[in-house]
Amino acid sequence: MKIPPILLAAVAVALLAGGAFFAVGWMKPGLDPWPETAGAAGKSTLAEAKKRTEALQKGRQKGGGKTENRPGLSGEEGEHRVFVSPTLVFLPENPEPVQPLDRKMKTSDGIEVGWKMKYEFEPDDPAVASADPDEDGFTNLEEFTEGTDPTRKESSPAKETKLRTRAARLAKLKISFAEKSGGIYSIRFQTGSKPKEFKGKKGDVFWLMAGPDTLEVFTDEGKLNAAREKAKGSDLPHHAIPLRFADYEEKIEKVKDAKVGGIEVEMDNSVVTLERKDALPGLHKLIFSPPQRPHSLVWEVGTVKFFTPAGGGKEIGTYQEGETFLYEGKEFAVTSLLEGGKAKLSNLNEPGKTLIVPPEAAEPAAPAPTPPAQ
Repeated sequence: MKIPPILLAAVAVALLAGGAFFAVGWMKPGLDPWPETAGAAGKSTLAEAKKRTEALQKGRQKGGGKTENRPGLSGEEGEHRVFVSPTLVFLPENPEPVQPLDRKMKTSDGIEVGWKMKYEFEPDDPAVASADPDEDGFTNLEEFTEGTDPTRKESSPAKETKLRTRAARLAKLKISFAEKSGGIYSIRFQTGSKPKEFKGKKGDVFWLMAGPDTLEVFTDEGKLNAAREKAKGSDLPHHAIPLRFADYEEKIEKVKDAKVGGIEVEMDNSVVTLERKDALPGLHKLIFSPPQRPHSLVWEVGTVKFFTPAGGGKEIGTYQEGETFLYEGKEFAVTSLLEGGKAKLSNLNEPGKTLIVPPEAAEPAAPAPTPPAQ
């Protein structure tokens, strides 16, 4: 029997449409594995594409994404799903740009990301700041702050940067030119209610031991040394300020006194010059200061102790403003005490270089006990 051509054409179209529908349905991710090409050394192109699609889907499931079979969506709203066909791979239209790493950004411990990466530390490791890999007594945070290499002991920060103040006490010394008679001049020193006086003439040398709780004037060096040794044994300030009576200028001036109706009167404004010769050297002028016209010069004579955690912790001092001391092979001078317990030091080995020493950190308060359950 002869089959009509029209019938053959209809059957061919139906077979092609059915095959296309079957192929498209087979392409959906999550169905049974695609068949491999018979006799081929490896899987067919379609099977390989299917394998990659299923791998992507499993990766999304592991990351917590949903895998509903909804066209174009998977998981959270707005996420893109990858479709694979035998010929094309469809990718998201607007992928998120990759943000460049900011190496200057600081992590929560105060250290820059780039610095941690340079020395092969984990940027997000919270223990990096307190670690001391080269065992030089300085933490990574201190090495970062000072700009030194945390992996090399010979690149440690200066030891004096570990100093902290302890028991700093402020004190003021008032000095005045109180009396003069027959070429002898009286200089008065006072820290509390009991003043001490030096009586002498131009060219004389003397020493002053003054602090918050002590005030002595010496003209004999032997007595001075004995007093200093005694002070060292009792932990009192033992710094002696060397002074020289450098000059005297007689200065009688005529001025108009408003208190007596503007009448011109003589005023004694004579000047004594003292030369200080410790770590705070200089010339200091004192105007004659009778009781009715008081004048005074003020020096800071506070004391301070230092603490260093080196060697398990050690206290250094007591030192006074204007005194010098040795620390780790360097000579320092206490130039002033500042508010808040800070101390300003001068490095005498490097003229012009100063160091501000902060106070020792307060101990953290003990946690309050937990009340018993009712």
